[in-house]
Amino acid sequence: MTLWDLVRAALRRWPVLVVGAVVTLGGVYATTLDEGVYWSRTQVVFLAPPSTAYPNALRTTSEDLIITAGVVAKAVSGPDAVTKYASPDATLVGEGVRDGWSVRLPDTGGQWATHFAEQVLYVEVVAATAEEVEERQHAIIAQIAHELDALQRDARVEPVNDITVTVAPESTVVHQVKGSRARAAGMAGVLGVAVTLSLIVVLETRARLGLGRAGAVTPLSPATGHGPRPPRSGRPAAA
Repeated sequence: MTLWDLVRAALRRWPVLVVGAVVTLGGVYATTLDEGVYWSRTQVVFLAPPSTAYPNALRTTSEDLIITAGVVAKAVSGPDAVTKYASPDATLVGEGVRDGWSVRLPDTGGQWATHFAEQVLYVEVVAATAEEVEERQHAIIAQIAHELDALQRDARVEPVNDITVTVAPESTVVHQVKGSRARAAGMAGVLGVAVTLSLIVVLETRARLGLGRAGAVTPLSPATGHGPRPPRSGRPAAA
């Protein structure tokens, strides 16, 4: 089908063209209404109990702290499988999540290995408003502290030896994330035009195939139900 064939087909199928244009314009307009989402990530650091040998709890790192952080993260997140990222810097917004949260122990081993090197939990929240992000984040941090305390009480740890948590940064930083409206509108327009023209081509192709089949059928004689008889010879009949 040439370009002019497509133009003529679009004119013949003008109802399809009108409906496609209306739907496409509606999709383009809908993309301009998207205000994006609000996202926040904070770090909950697990601190060893201070001692004479290690007075600075922030600089104390141990495998026990990392294991404890992982256990608490699992208790908060639930038994579902943890998504493996190629980088710990991957975000929920990058995954396409528009409403949700996650608590995870950063894995620096890449895509094919596992390596937990920090006693830190990444707390991410995505929501439609900044207020909802702050509310969820505070609730998750409080749940982390509660699960850690319950874990240590069940293990009968003396309070003087308790592992504690702190939030860094302490203030909740909420970012608004939104894409390019121009790109979104352009892509919606391109998809709408492509779908409309594809539908017109399909309808034209089916119509042509239907006409071809109808032309290939030999009309039957109304009297006998058979096709037309072959022409008679021009010689006169014998007397």
